[in-house]
Amino acid sequence: MSAFASICLPPLKMCERLIFLLALLVPSIATAQICPAQPTAPSNEKIQALAKSAKDRGFLWKIEKDGRTGYLYGTIHVNKLEWSIPGPKTVAALAASELIAFELDILDPDIQAQFSDPSKFGIKPTVLPAKLKQRMEAIAQRVCAPAAAMAAMHPILQLATLTILDARFAELEMGYGSEIVMTGFARSAKKTVASLETVELQMRALMGGDADEIITSVESGLSLFEAGKQRKPIEQLIGVWARSDFAEFQNYEKWCECVNTEAEAKFYRRLNDDRNPGLAAGIDKLHREGKRVFAAVGALHMTGPKALPTLLANMGYKVERVVFETDGGPAAATQQK
Repeated sequence: MSAFASICLPPLKMCERLIFLLALLVPSIATAQICPAQPTAPSNEKIQALAKSAKDRGFLWKIEKDGRTGYLYGTIHVNKLEWSIPGPKTVAALAASELIAFELDILDPDIQAQFSDPSKFGIKPTVLPAKLKQRMEAIAQRVCAPAAAMAAMHPILQLATLTILDARFAELEMGYGSEIVMTGFARSAKKTVASLETVELQMRALMGGDADEIITSVESGLSLFEAGKQRKPIEQLIGVWARSDFAEFQNYEKWCECVNTEAEAKFYRRLNDDRNPGLAAGIDKLHREGKRVFAAVGALHMTGPKALPTLLANMGYKVERVVFETDGGPAAATQQK
């Protein structure tokens, strides 16, 4: 039986202080909009039933150096419940590892608390022009967002929260994302959990632009909502991940509708590619300390010219893709030395 069969997903209330999990705390709103039901943690019986038929999804690499083996896994931040339980190859890799490393240990109360005040990291508040603020509020109502709670948030966090809330209409929940599920497993299995980054680094990557850049990013994001183009790329991203089609996943920038302008490309590079050398260094540090590491990092960090598998291969690791039954792409297995 899967190691996940007796482990319930962590209670969703554990994540309340994490800013993005406003997506799980949607109040009733006086509107004709029919809002998705609030997600609940599934019972152990439900987990057991899902575990019996769980398939490996996403992307997994085996990494080797200095006689030690570790793993690199591409996570997804929102997911469907039925796709959230890792399959046999992923569970075996988790079980064989001593330490589970994430971008951030998002169930750590100290880390959650740090997200509440970006100003402590020198990130200045940005005031949106009145018309842009009205557009944000209109989208917030459409996706059942808690407008009062969002008003105090940085505009980029507001936009991210709208994206997560909108995904709920496609039955995609952050509470079923890879990081929460795997962090719950790691704690239940008494594995050591480590963070590869700091909250400050992530906050600066997300909100580090000047006011003009932030306003441009928000306007671009809201335009996708208004044109009805926001949800489809998210659904496509999760679907490609779920069937482990890495070839199509690597083409994300061609169909995501998110890097059409120079400003959008700059934001994407800062949020994704520019963080990869630090993530690779963090994985290497833990490996050199003698740990058998399972590094679970956002799957988009596995793409592009600074893809984590490529960076680790350049650091002397033997990097081999683990082929899943769900793999939907050609030439799935690749090996780098």
